[in-house]
Amino acid sequence: MFQRTFLVSALLLAGCGGTSDILQVQILPSEYIAGAVKSPLATPVVDEVVRLNPRNVHISMCRSTPNAKVMQFNLELQARHDAKITGGFYENCPET
Repeated sequence: MFQRTFLVSALLLAGCGGTSDILQVQILPSEYIAGAVKSPLATPVVDEVVRLNPRNVHISMCRSTPNAKVMQFNLELQARHDAKITGGFYENCPET
């Protein structure tokens, strides 16, 4: 369900005259994931986001993900990159 909602959102953004330059980031209870980079620490994943240089970053997280993990990623990303950040929760947290 979440993936369909994300796809529809991405298509709507693309249809609004912008590009569909959205990078999906997962913040799970045990790790951060962006592109091919997985890490228990936020910094390597923020490095990857900065390297990929997207206009929009969508953060998907589990309800069981500690708030501190999400805040750490968000603060590091905002300090280093000027992307629009959106977020949402998984209905069912993916297994790592």
